Amino acid sequence: MPKDLEKRTANPKAVPIGQFIKDVLAQQPSFASKPIGEWKDLVGESVARHCAPRSLKNGCLVVLARNSVWKHHLELNKEALLRRINERWGRHVITDIRIRVGEIKEVSEALDANYRKLQTLAPRKGTKRKKKPVLRKLTDVEKNFIASLKDKDLQKMAAKLLRLTPDEPTESPENSRP
Repeated sequence: MPKDLEKRTANPKAVPIGQFIKDVLAQQPSFASKPIGEWKDLVGESVARHCAPRSLKNGCLVVLARNSVWKHHLELNKEALLRRINERWGRHVITDIRIRVGEIKEVSEALDANYRKLQTLAPRKGTKRKKKPVLRKLTDVEKNFIASLKDKDLQKMAAKLLRLTPDEPTESPENSRP
């Protein structure tokens, strides 16, 4: 083994170059896999369902909100969120947060309690129509009454109404008394 290699490996403080690079990159939020930390832990489950970080560039965090209501909610809590993220890193990683309304594409099953139910719902095939009532035949008395009406439209309406009434007349309140 070469002598300078023995000297390098004999040093107890020596760190492999790969580990050194990982340590340096871990200290830089722009190279971290989750530069602002775990989003759900920062904002809470309910907000995480409707808002998601989009990008972090030059200290400006861009967050997508599902609609204007959630955008307004984040705008009201922007300073607290900025403070919380910077406290996690121990320095000013984020200087500004911009919130935009946009589509949140990924819905995490763990974040949305009704995710499985939504996946199993089948679309309705159609609305059920009410059955048309069975029209009865008119009696001779009813036909004579309709013929006595002068207006043709009134005759049509009377015939239709009479055909919709039940065959046997219901008892009137006068007949039902004991």
